[in-house]
Amino acid sequence: MTFLRNQWYVAARSDEIGTKPLGRMICNEAVVLYRGANGAVAALEDRCAHRMAPLSLGEVVGDDIQCNYHGVRFRGDGACTVIPSQKDLPIPRGFCVKSYPVHEASALVFVWIGEAEQADPALIPEWVSRNTDAGWVAVHGYHHVKGHYQLVLDNLLDLSHVTYTHKTTLAGPGVDDTPMDVTVEGDVVRTSRVIRNVDPAPIHRATKGLTGKIDRWQISEFRAPIYILVTLGAEPAGTTETLQVPSHMVINSATPETDTTTHYFWSVTRCLRIEDAALSEKFRELTQIAFDEDAAIIEAQQRMVSSAPPGSALVNFRGDNGGVAARRIIRRKLEQETKSAAAA
Repeated sequence: MTFLRNQWYVAARSDEIGTKPLGRMICNEAVVLYRGANGAVAALEDRCAHRMAPLSLGEVVGDDIQCNYHGVRFRGDGACTVIPSQKDLPIPRGFCVKSYPVHEASALVFVWIGEAEQADPALIPEWVSRNTDAGWVAVHGYHHVKGHYQLVLDNLLDLSHVTYTHKTTLAGPGVDDTPMDVTVEGDVVRTSRVIRNVDPAPIHRATKGLTGKIDRWQISEFRAPIYILVTLGAEPAGTTETLQVPSHMVINSATPETDTTTHYFWSVTRCLRIEDAALSEKFRELTQIAFDEDAAIIEAQQRMVSSAPPGSALVNFRGDNGGVAARRIIRRKLEQETKSAAAA
């Protein structure tokens, strides 16, 4: 088993799904998402049960999706409703396509790949709601990363790389030589750094107007298998001992597409100056640049991993402790799920 199946995966932003079907590969499975006339999002196997044409090339008709090859229609639960070439005959028993549980919330659409009866929306991290909570405002983005999703998680759980990868956006002194605290509670990993009395990074100058020495907070929280919340703060040096109000939070979802590609959904949300559209655009611009840089290094890394000689392995430094802990949790959950599937 390559990916955890009994999990919610972000499949799309809500604003991506309209009157036209959206095809997306999730955990090596071809999925089509569409919004019916009733407004609800449906997720089906992107493969017509007739001649296997992609349903994502079709169109939405009422609450159904219609294949553009022979006009066969399926409703949101996967049941066939129309076979145009044989309307005088009953629809064959069992002629349908696979459907997936869907949950739409907080400007995101989540799909459950595994056993439908286990699909509980309460398993989605509660902090995803910061996308749409009152008193918060968010900007959203997406990167298609040609790298394994765990490489994306590694990147987000060790922010020491900002010094070298993000020189024009997030870089600042003191990050890579400040020890990182790592705690593990059940299936949750938290990493944190507090960097004292340093010059501000470009993002702090651009979004908060900080020019003198600052204290800087970096806190990441991992929830298996794909979610990471990064809370970031900066204040004039010596102002406060603990983080009071974050400069912003970054909600990250690294959904596996295939074994070597990832759908990386991100949003930057804040509770400061929420009416300031120019500030929102600045956060979007700087984050886009930074994550373009992340994607480039992860894709280059994946190419080297894929072409490495047999027996080669990733080496872990102290700063990798958070990523290593997350990988252990994923591996343990995969083993548990594999044993449960075998027993069933």
